[in-house]
Formats: sequence, structure tokens, C-alpha cells
Amino acid sequence: MSSWWSIRYIRRRQTIVGTFMKHGLGYLLQRFGLAGTVQLSTRQIMNGNYEAADYLLADNLRQAMVELGPTFIKLGQMLSTRPDMLPPPYIEALETLQDKVEPLPYEQVLKQLVNEIGHPEQVFEEFDREPLAAASIGQVHRARLKSGEDVIVKIQRPDIERKVESDLEIIKGLAQISERRSPEARRIGIVDMVEEYSRMLLRELDYAREARNTERVYNNFRHDDRVVIPRVYWQHTTPRVLTQEYIAGVKLSDIDEINRRGWDRRKISKLGTEAFLSQILLHGFFQADPHPGNMLVADENTIAFIDFGQIGTLTERRLIYLGELLLSLNKGDIYKAMGTLKDIGIVGDSADNEDFYEDFVDLVKDISSTTIGNLDMKRIRKESLELAYRYQLKMPAYLTSLMKALITVEGVGKKLDPDFNFTEVAKPLAKKVYSERLKPENVQKFIRGKYYQDIRPLGKMPSNMNALLNTAKEGRLVINMQVEFTPKTNRKLTQLASRISASLIITGALIGSALIIQTNHSALVEKYSYLGVIGFGLALICLIVYFLASLRS
Repeated sequence: MSSWWSIRYIRRRQTIVGTFMKHGLGYLLQRFGLAGTVQLSTRQIMNGNYEAADYLLADNLRQAMVELGPTFIKLGQMLSTRPDMLPPPYIEALETLQDKVEPLPYEQVLKQLVNEIGHPEQVFEEFDREPLAAASIGQVHRARLKSGEDVIVKIQRPDIERKVESDLEIIKGLAQISERRSPEARRIGIVDMVEEYSRMLLRELDYAREARNTERVYNNFRHDDRVVIPRVYWQHTTPRVLTQEYIAGVKLSDIDEINRRGWDRRKISKLGTEAFLSQILLHGFFQADPHPGNMLVADENTIAFIDFGQIGTLTERRLIYLGELLLSLNKGDIYKAMGTLKDIGIVGDSADNEDFYEDFVDLVKDISSTTIGNLDMKRIRKESLELAYRYQLKMPAYLTSLMKALITVEGVGKKLDPDFNFTEVAKPLAKKVYSERLKPENVQKFIRGKYYQDIRPLGKMPSNMNALLNTAKEGRLVINMQVEFTPKTNRKLTQLASRISASLIITGALIGSALIIQTNHSALVEKYSYLGVIGFGLALICLIVYFLASLRS
């Protein structure tokens, strides 16, 4: 990290630190080794005793993220998928982050459109100057193409890319400082986490990528008449402008309007849950941030999904692991559940911790003693998050996104139909998926995949072992080891090196002064021989001080 970084972003960095301080979050700077980035006048505030309730501090963190803008709002949303870093109250607060801002003036919208796809008068028959919705990254307008199709046009804010990139540079620099100074930051791997977040956010700024996501989901449901996905108009889509089909419908949460139209709420609840579970179980490609605003009811037999900026993916292996985990939890099979958690990568050494094992057993017994249809998903998730934070379990982002999505869908289902039973809907779909997996062609595909992934590499083992043994035999075997000292050990080593250096300097001064005193001098030099006596005395005093300091430490 260069000094240019320190100078270039000093004003924005002060704004970020000041915002955290204003919201009473100075303790976070201390926790992650960033106290040195705060001015001396504000460090006094940080030394206070922060004993406020977690939920209050969590809300303060949420407010600070909103105030700092889109980069930090998205950072907060990502942190909500890291229960190993933050306690459950913080996770719940950050999950509610939304960025509502004043819409752009039409002049800026017009300029962006002209730069990307051409003047609206040339592209559209009609273009509504008032946006349907506005967020910190972009806003949405309704329009009609020259060919007559109703569309929505998602337009990115001018210069948002530059602002986000500069914020990301600041966050990366702070992460590097944090990882150097804080053992907790190193344990979490905060630099790697920020790198992953940067890639995710820059992908989200690419509207062409969102268009590809939308088209993929559109193709997944092309044979299902019950589900509508907007069609993308590629000729009017760029990385900064997305044009897609306008879908008229009622928000899934608008119970009054659904009642007014006389639609069957139970039927809609079942349809919405089936459609969303199909994204997960059948396609392994689902909305990572579903909410009632991006699920629309066209009629009681048709549901629509919009907004595919954030996507979760489930590979075949992930689906198998999740299935094994759910079955073992339902049957109360502790050992199988623990083995699956290790396969997923959630637990490592913590699995041998007796306290963790006891807490996990309690959770499994609680789940297995309840029929799946009566499970309180919110409570189960809360207890899982508490376990993850207490034992620093690294929950994969796709898993936390999936849990959040399922809880959202279940919540909407129960709002539509108080007697909604998640299992009644999920069970037939799960059976369908299971029967699909057992088809000969799918079994053959799975075995072939396992062969190329796990079995075929074993064929190289003899030659690799032979090469290793020959290298060792010829004395060319090199083993690289990296030893990481604790902060206390580092301080001690630095202190030792400083004392050795000081001792050498003092010893040199003693010897030099003694030589000046003892050597025969000319009359001119002898006149200043008292300097040798003074130097000898000072060096002797320093030596005694260092000797006493060493004894004391």
C-alpha cells in the first residue's frame, strides 16, 4: 500500500471514519486494528466503554452503512452472509439494508441513455420521465419500444462506477492495515473477504451480466406456463442500461389488492413456493435476495419473478450435501450430520470441541423431535447463526443466502395463507427431483463426473510418488514453511532487536570514549579531551539504564 493511497483518499477516508465515530462504532475500529487511522482528537471518544445492547449497536452500523452510500450498503449486505464475523443481531440488521435515494434529474438520465443506446426519441415510442423506482446504483423507467412492446429501462447512475472503485480502494487499504495489526482480522481473512466483495460488487454494476442471468432463468422456465420471466431486449442493453419486458402484476405482499381481485390466496401461496423451490431444486440457479417487491402475481394461475442482479448457484454436489444434511437432521443422526457439515466446509477443528458438539446435539434433537411441517424456520436459523458466531463456523455465502431466501418465501406464503405448510409444497417437488436423479442417464452423468473429478486423478499417483521419491533421493527436495508469530511474540522480537542495536551503539560509544581519553594527543586535541570523559560518562549511564530496564522486563 503506497503513500499515494494515503494522500489521494484522505478526505473520503476521514469521512468514513467520522461516520463510524458519529454512530458510536469506534469500538469496531479498535477491534480490527484501525485505531491508528483515527485522528488524535477523536481517539478520546473511542476509549469510552461501549456497553450498549447489541441490537442498538447493530442498528447504528446499519445507519452508518446507509449514510456512506452504495458501496457500503452492498458491503453490509455481504457481511450479513458472514455469521462467523458478526453476532445474530448484526446479521438481522444488515439484512434489512435498502438504498432509497432521490431520483436523478431527467437531464442526467437523458445523457446516460444517449451515451449508451441512443436518444430516447429514436429508440422508444414513449418514455416515462418519472422513475418507477430509484436506488443508489441506478433507477428504473417505464417505456414503449417503436415496435410496440412495453418495457422497463434500468439506467445506471453516471460516475457510480468511479465512486464505487475509489471506495473499494479505500476499503482494500484499510483491510490490509487491519490484517497486519489485528489477529481477529487475520483469522477472518479480511483481505480475501474484501477482494471477494469487490469482485461481487463490480459484477453487480454490470447490467449486461444481470441480463444474462435473467435470460438463463427465462430459459429454465420456458416450458412452464405458470411462471413468467421478463424477456431481455439485447439491442437496447449495455453494461450500464438494461431493457427488458414490462410485466404487469400485483406484488405478492399486496394482500388487499389480491383480495379485491378475488384471487385464491392459498393457490397463489402454493404456486409461488413451488416456483421458487423449482429455481433451487430443479435448476440450482436462484434469486439470492428475493422479497415481495420482485415477485409479482399476474393472476391466480401465473406468477412472475423480476430482478436477477443477485444470484445464488447450487451445483449437483451442493444439492446432494444439502439433501444429506436435511435427512440426517430430520432423523436425528448426529454423526452423519456432523460428517456432512465437514464435507460442506462449515466445520473443521471446532467439530472436536466438546462445547460445540453439545450445542449441535441440542439443535439436532430440537429439529428431529418436530415434524418438518411444524419447524420454526426463523428460530432454527437464529440458533444456527448463534452457533456460527460462537464457534467461528464459516458458513458458505450460498447457504446463508439460501436460508434467507427460504425464510422469505415461507413468510410470504404464511402471510397469504395462515395455514400454509411449507412441507406440503416441498415434498412432491423433492420427490420429483429425487426420481429425476435416479434416471439412468442422470446416474450415468453423476458417475462420469465422479470419475473425472475424483478417480481419474488417482492414475497419476504412482508417477507423482516416484517423482517425489527421486527428488528426495537426489537431495533436491525443498520444503517451504511459513511461521506466523503471535502479536505478543512479534513485539518481544522487535523489542529484543532494538535493545541489541542500542547495546551495540552504547558499547561503541564506551570504547570510542575510552580511546579518546587514553590516546596521546597533540596540544590542540588535548585541549578538548574532556569530550571523551563526557562521552564515556553518558555511555555508562545509558548502559546502566538499559541494564535496569532489562531486569524489570
